[in-house]
Amino acid sequence: MPGKSDVYLVSSKPTDGSQGTPGYDNIGYKPSDDDQVTFSAANGGEIPESKPRATAPYRGMGKDDLLHFSSQPFWRRLRMIFVSIIILGWLALIITVVALVLVYPKCRDPDSREWWQTESVYRIYIPSFKDSDDDGIGDLKGVEMKLDYVKNLGFSILSLSPFYKVDEMPDVNDFGKGDDLAITNHTDVLIRYGTLEDFDHLVNAAHDKGMYVVVDFIPTQTSINHPWFDQSSRNKTNEKKNFYVWEDSKPNNWKSKYGGSAWNSSSVRGQVYLYQTLPETPSLNLRSAMVLDELEGILDFWLDRGVDGFNIRQTAYLFVDYDLRDEPAGNTHIYTKNQPELYGVLDRWRSFVQDYNKTEKVRVLMSGVDGLDVRDVYRKCSRSGIQLPLNLFDQSQPCDGTCMNKYIDDWMNQTPSGKWPTWMTGDENVNRIGSRFVNSSFAQAFTVLTQLLPGTPVLFNGDELNMINTGTAGNDGSRDQTMRAIMAWNATEGKFCNKTCTPWTNEGEVASKEPTFRNLLRELADLRTNISFRVGEYHSAVRDESVVSFVREFDGETGYLVAVNFGTSSVTRDFTGSHDTIPSEAVVALSHMSSQEVEDDADPSSLEIGPMGAVVVSWDYVAKEL
Repeated sequence: MPGKSDVYLVSSKPTDGSQGTPGYDNIGYKPSDDDQVTFSAANGGEIPESKPRATAPYRGMGKDDLLHFSSQPFWRRLRMIFVSIIILGWLALIITVVALVLVYPKCRDPDSREWWQTESVYRIYIPSFKDSDDDGIGDLKGVEMKLDYVKNLGFSILSLSPFYKVDEMPDVNDFGKGDDLAITNHTDVLIRYGTLEDFDHLVNAAHDKGMYVVVDFIPTQTSINHPWFDQSSRNKTNEKKNFYVWEDSKPNNWKSKYGGSAWNSSSVRGQVYLYQTLPETPSLNLRSAMVLDELEGILDFWLDRGVDGFNIRQTAYLFVDYDLRDEPAGNTHIYTKNQPELYGVLDRWRSFVQDYNKTEKVRVLMSGVDGLDVRDVYRKCSRSGIQLPLNLFDQSQPCDGTCMNKYIDDWMNQTPSGKWPTWMTGDENVNRIGSRFVNSSFAQAFTVLTQLLPGTPVLFNGDELNMINTGTAGNDGSRDQTMRAIMAWNATEGKFCNKTCTPWTNEGEVASKEPTFRNLLRELADLRTNISFRVGEYHSAVRDESVVSFVREFDGETGYLVAVNFGTSSVTRDFTGSHDTIPSEAVVALSHMSSQEVEDDADPSSLEIGPMGAVVVSWDYVAKEL
């Protein structure tokens, strides 16, 4: 070949279009077999030395060795193990975070209370409250006429005395001799009180005003003139033969509530029957399934008419000892009151009312706890039993700070966590609070506590007017008791009758005509709307022979110190060390019979409280350091 010029033509395109054709190189040239060059010792070429492969990974290895070793089974498994550990670690972290979110204490919901926990109860004795038709006897229409009055006092739950059909006294002058519990029909209204239509109208009017109606439920007895007793007393074989407690002869030494033998004879049946109060009101036998069914039919009837709950009367007398054992001398009623079966039937009624599925409204059960351990009322019922065990304050006078602190502690300690207490001044069956204590201001000081402690307050109609017992009590069980005098309305609130009437019993008397109590109730009602009082925590503060005090607070909300003086002279106390959130400066939120004025600055380290007075001070929420 001629000498080479050492100049080469390089092209990215094939000269003859054969790029990409098998056997051609990338410029379109197809070499012949003679053009192939093989390095070998025979043709004088040097065979390149191949670098030996390392037998184990080493520091600074090249890419080829790295890929080689990383693809081996051992390293693949090791890599998978570490990846799995990382994934599992992330999963564990996510699960832990979710679990903490679920179980960590959440901010409390300020609207988590039911209506019966946020509202106050106003107990009305119907025949003495308001007469709408001038016959001298209060009635259901009269109650409806006074709904605004009750609402403006700060009460939204009406608790009505029995209005059912009973053995009627046709003459108004004899009305006081009748018995509200001598029932002849549990599902009808005594004509003196109105009609079922009047009741329906009252319930609808109350609901329209955002109020609630609770009616009495009397499961322990009936009148001897009730159709049940009439049939049961005919013979020993009829369908209702076991509706009452019958024996061939007096089986034991039991005494009734008002004294005398608890057994009375029936000449028709030729046996004796049990009664716990009066011979005219025989005791029902709640161990009979038929009786329980009938009683649930009564509950259902009133639920259908829109009632918001029931006040179960005479709970202590629901059952008697199954074996009818004699009671020991000097220890009466251990076999005729508070028998263990009552907890089960309370549970049954709570379940029945809860399961009433025609509306989504929560219904409430109230009941007196005469002699019962309140913890048993709650804990022995699988579905919590009654929501509001009525805690009547029936302490004999005098009652100072030491007495009141014990009363509060006893009740708070009996109320299990998550349950709800009540604070009750009275009803139509006990002496008025204004008559139980010589100092008429005591009732007002006590009411400050009932309205601002955790729980539901219960006030008897007329106590806000400073009413006291009036007249002479009638016979045991009769209507004309001294605490049931006619409501002492004043000129601005109207009278008991619309025009002129002769009331069935004594007109009410008051210890004082000053409107202080009513004004106090309205102020307390305003305070109760604050979240700290509705759902806040309770912490006791200074406590001594005169002072009862406590703090109510809720996270992120205004805190309050409530201090009440049950002494007969003014006192000054330092409250700042009694609870860790009480500041050195506060503002007066309420002042009753004390020298401070509302919205004045207050010094909790030197707070003065007047005799039978109360002071409430407030402060802004301060977050606690973690």
